[in-house]
Amino acid sequence: MNWSYIEVPLRYGQGKHGVEQGPSKLRTLGLETLLPATTKQHTIRVLPESELINSEEHLKRVDGVLYTVQELAEVVDAEVQAKRFPLIVGGDHSMAIGTLAGLAKTGPYGVIWVDAHADLNTGETSPSGNIHGMPLAAAMGMGDIRLTEVGGREPKLAPEHLVYMALRDIDEGEIREINRLGIKVITVEEIRTRGVDVMMEEALTYLRARVDRFYLSFDMDSLDAKLVPGTGTPVDQGLTAAEGKAILAEAMKADDLIAIELVELNPSLDHDDTTAQLAFELCETILKSKENLLLESETV
Repeated sequence: MNWSYIEVPLRYGQGKHGVEQGPSKLRTLGLETLLPATTKQHTIRVLPESELINSEEHLKRVDGVLYTVQELAEVVDAEVQAKRFPLIVGGDHSMAIGTLAGLAKTGPYGVIWVDAHADLNTGETSPSGNIHGMPLAAAMGMGDIRLTEVGGREPKLAPEHLVYMALRDIDEGEIREINRLGIKVITVEEIRTRGVDVMMEEALTYLRARVDRFYLSFDMDSLDAKLVPGTGTPVDQGLTAAEGKAILAEAMKADDLIAIELVELNPSLDHDDTTAQLAFELCETILKSKENLLLESETV
């Protein structure tokens, strides 16, 4: 298996400084030492703050987001086409506009979105105007044309190809869209009572009936607020650290997983590196899960 490691030091999708430091913080903790020697590494460019035009109330810093996600879409497309497995680390969740667009260039796929938030707003429905709450809407062709046409004019994702996990802080407009579109939602309570393995199997069975590949996007705020002070929008009653790691480990067992993403680590908000260390452990779970699976297959 050939890996690709893609850093996206983007913060313009939300208003708090520091989330752009997530990738560099993980390097400081030693993430680079976990990457296989053959890993192809990328750092996606970010528009200098001096060049931002921050004049759109309902799409804040949209030019800064577009600058980065357009390049990310191209890189993700190229890496998947080259049969490398991308681990994409951010940065705020607006970057997923690029990930989703890049994957769409390679063919149909499904998504497991592990997040406290639905990220299904548009400029018209968003209470904040922050684009990190809009990537899935943009991927489905909803909202401002500049976001929906990243990577091409066609929608990048069908609603029936999406599974949410750990949602618990959803705006009214997003609730209406989830119900209207019939999007599958798996709650923290279901994960806790039925088990990660059961719920991941349910999610994968649902997606495999519709598509033959999927990617997983993991937002740090899917974890319980007390575990992640270093994220921009923490929410109570979230996943435990063990549940988060188990979700990633189960995903990594799947041969049809084509990319994985971890976002919204903000070191400037963190307490004693609590969130950063947990984010490092999650990345370690991703990298070592596949490594262990390969070793197991060699001994069979």
